[in-house]
Amino acid sequence: MGEFYGDAYSDNTAMGGSGVSTGGGFQINNLNPALWVRNRFTTLDVGLVGQYKEVASGNLQQRNAGGNLAYLSLSFPVTPRWVIGASLKPYSFIDYENSFTRPVSGSTGVAEYTVSGKGGVNKASLVNSFQIGRYVSLGLESSYFFGNVRRSSDVLLYANGAASDYLVSLNERNTYSDIAFRAGGTVRIPLKKANKLNLNLGGAYSFGTSLNATKTTSFELTQGSFPVALPDTLENNLGGSMKVPEQYQVGASLEWPFKMIVSVDYSHQSWSQYRGFGNVNESLNDVNRMHVGVEYLPRFTSLNYFDIVRYRLGFSHGNTPYTIGATKIKDTNVSLGFTFPMGRGYANFLSVALVGGQRGVNSNGAIRERYGKVVLGITLLEKWFQKRLIE
Repeated sequence: MGEFYGDAYSDNTAMGGSGVSTGGGFQINNLNPALWVRNRFTTLDVGLVGQYKEVASGNLQQRNAGGNLAYLSLSFPVTPRWVIGASLKPYSFIDYENSFTRPVSGSTGVAEYTVSGKGGVNKASLVNSFQIGRYVSLGLESSYFFGNVRRSSDVLLYANGAASDYLVSLNERNTYSDIAFRAGGTVRIPLKKANKLNLNLGGAYSFGTSLNATKTTSFELTQGSFPVALPDTLENNLGGSMKVPEQYQVGASLEWPFKMIVSVDYSHQSWSQYRGFGNVNESLNDVNRMHVGVEYLPRFTSLNYFDIVRYRLGFSHGNTPYTIGATKIKDTNVSLGFTFPMGRGYANFLSVALVGGQRGVNSNGAIRERYGKVVLGITLLEKWFQKRLIE
């Protein structure tokens, strides 16, 4: 399926991806569908993501950069205890190209191989979030996954040290679509009177699902960009599925309202249960991660602008689904973020999250990847369906 974007928006990304137990109500917290009910205003959240990578294997190095839409979300309160939301975001992406040469068996020639992939899976969601009593909230996210991935393997033949006109291509296209569900709940426990300090507990569970899939595979042989023979379709809309495993997140946080939040989360996803197209076992590992984050607001009622900016720090560590030889690939990152009030009455927000980390090691045939990521979020708040009064 490629690399995953994750569910965290800009503010939670800056807190190490933590925050499944608490939400401030000024921005949408997408880590837990139960937290959408904290948004008392109609809220539009738009996010953009940019990423830079430095990949090393032995003495070889490569640098890559790119960007994309990170999320688009809208929530509005139907009643004081019921919020409906909708979101559209990329779920995973694939974008790679590798080239290498090998000798052709039985001849003095060599062949240049190019293996590439592009595409990804998107996620459109509808969220219902409810306040139950004074301290408990519940939520359900219903999602529709859709997208396609294209992979190709090309072989260019060399003869007498020069490239020939012959190019052999094997192309594969997989298309995915299906629905999935995620449920969540939170509870707020007051530790001090007058809302001075709260203990928040929360959890979210993504149900495992099998995405419907179709695969088309074709073979081509060209000479000078012209086909030597008609393309041969080896598989045409072959039906199958891809099993996406369950995931759960649990967390706790201490909240000093309009002052500070300290949160700790744990997430687990059973990638050992993943099955590719045709029920192929990819021998992946379960993923376990810790997320720690802090948010600090100097003084909510201050007239000094930088006293009403929210500052964030975060840390995250865990393993990935991959094992290279005997080396288990781990991922560690640190994050920093800010939320700047803007607009009339400082009612809207601009959030920036900066993440730097490393996964893998440059030894034993594995690859080390050092990365930097920027997530820019824009939040617009408005009151809809408000009855106008003339005094």
